[in-house]
Amino acid sequence: MKFLIQKINGEIRHDFAFTLLESIRFKNWSMVNKEKIIVKFLDYIETQEPSDIYPIQFKSYHEKYVPVGSVEFVSDFIHHFYGLYVKPINVPEELFDPCFTHRRIFNGNHMDLEDLRGKYFVKSNDQIKYFSEILDCNGEKMPQVPIGNHQISNYVTIESEWRAFVYKSKLVGLQNYSGDFTKFPDVSTIKSMIYAYKSAPVAYTLDVGVCDYATFVIEVHDFFSCGLYGFADHAIYPNMLYNWFWQYIQREMVNQKTK
Repeated sequence: MKFLIQKINGEIRHDFAFTLLESIRFKNWSMVNKEKIIVKFLDYIETQEPSDIYPIQFKSYHEKYVPVGSVEFVSDFIHHFYGLYVKPINVPEELFDPCFTHRRIFNGNHMDLEDLRGKYFVKSNDQIKYFSEILDCNGEKMPQVPIGNHQISNYVTIESEWRAFVYKSKLVGLQNYSGDFTKFPDVSTIKSMIYAYKSAPVAYTLDVGVCDYATFVIEVHDFFSCGLYGFADHAIYPNMLYNWFWQYIQREMVNQKTK
């Protein structure tokens, strides 16, 4: 395994990169007489969009590495070497079951907001970290949202938020990241979500909320640039990053060829 880790002004800034280094140290220590994990570092300037200027920092041999850093860093890497644009998963349609959502949720575009009334959470389906807002829709004035595809759901109050870590269709970690940590999610519901998500990547995070002791899906993330909030299974963490990346590249390159 080879990893290219982002530095910012010469420093490791992301918890997932720090944890990876600790995991690699553990695995290299435990794998006596086996191939060691290789790490390189790259001080990288972040941009909002893939650029013809900044990705020049990537060298040809970097293509054999798995990038670990900010969303911009990993997205620029993937676009630079493979010509792909990483899109958000948000809530996959396989989890639109009301038993999992506890709210109305649908995929649409900016025009769909014209006919809505009430408070909605709107997030871009086209770009990661592009648009994510809570909007009041009253039918009199078109909400200011970017043109494009969005996921739209009723706004709900969340008392506690948890991040589930999933690898090879198994729940391997669960960490609180916001709200009341004493309001624990229902693990059987989380496992039902994992079972229902048939098209899932090999590794991903599943964010769930708790309200009135109901457990519901918030959103799903591909396994890169994900805050860990204390998750640190050193035995599998490097494999989760590595296997997600190469599965994603292979799948998306095939999809690109068939379009």
